[in-house]
Amino acid sequence: MNTLGNIFTVTSFGESHGSYVGCVIDGCPAGLKLNIEAIQEQVDRRKTNQSFYTTSRNETDEIEILSGVFENTTSGAPICIVIKNKDAKSKDYDSLRNLYRPNHADFTNEMKYGIRDYLGGGRSSIRVTAPLVAAGEIANQLLQKETKLQTRAFVSQIGELTLSNPYDLTSLNLDSVDESEVRCPDVDLSNKILELLKQVKEEGDTLGGVITCLIQHVPVGLGEPIFGKLQAELGKAMLSINTVKGFEYGYGFASASMKGSEYNDAFMLEKDVIKTSTNRSGGIQGGISNGMDIYFNVAFKPISSIQQKQQSINKQNEIIEFSIDGRHDVCAVPRAVPIVEAYTHIVLADAFLQNKISRL
Repeated sequence: MNTLGNIFTVTSFGESHGSYVGCVIDGCPAGLKLNIEAIQEQVDRRKTNQSFYTTSRNETDEIEILSGVFENTTSGAPICIVIKNKDAKSKDYDSLRNLYRPNHADFTNEMKYGIRDYLGGGRSSIRVTAPLVAAGEIANQLLQKETKLQTRAFVSQIGELTLSNPYDLTSLNLDSVDESEVRCPDVDLSNKILELLKQVKEEGDTLGGVITCLIQHVPVGLGEPIFGKLQAELGKAMLSINTVKGFEYGYGFASASMKGSEYNDAFMLEKDVIKTSTNRSGGIQGGISNGMDIYFNVAFKPISSIQQKQQSINKQNEIIEFSIDGRHDVCAVPRAVPIVEAYTHIVLADAFLQNKISRL
């Protein structure tokens, strides 16, 4: 399953140390004038080697659009996007050829397929998300043409450091997210996170965290009532991102401890527009957007490639002790912010096109 979407579809291909990573977009309407520079800017936001806590793999990530675009305008044909891998150092993985690394996809892939690409994790590498960010920006430009929808994601937690009020999103200056080295809009929390990352790097360890995404000016009616629920499609997309372990929207798990009288969002009129007085349901009711802000959290586990000594098993069923060398993130969460936004845009563009054919 390498394809996301039903009408606006994105098919991923390529491996971490292959010649290219890429994707094919199908179902994008013809006549969409593309801002190619904006597409490249989004891809650049997820690049490696931008901070002391990211991998030093130095990829230029220059996008090439091979088809489906004529004079910067979509033609209706499949859009093929490729990015050349220029700085893969495959020799760094020679010692891992016969080893099953803890919490990686090594063991499960080999048991499933009888073969695995041990170079950087192959298909299981976050490297494959680079062209998908480009696809996400094309989806975003489609949404911008047709709606007023706006999506912004940011780091709300790294390790045990978290925002004091995770539901007070409107008070945050989300325009300043990229001014923070860790893409956190809270300056004090951002500084604390940087100090923690320095400490963890010295220890040869890694950290996970949480990305929060806020979608504003959402049209009413996106999503389906049963198997295509909007939250399910968003959850599927987010849980497809490498290292993601959790997804919740609205009050999420906190709603399990509330009474109905505490949780319900009452409807009201505001300038003849139906809205809700609160938004604990996160802008989605019955699987369909209700016009309120959609917000959700995505939990990322710590990167599994650590420099500390670990114990595992090799192909000969021998227990061995080892440490992982090479170039790896101390924390990949800040770099995943544009990935979360891109996958969100793909889901919403697909839902928007589905909605256009749901009624006369």
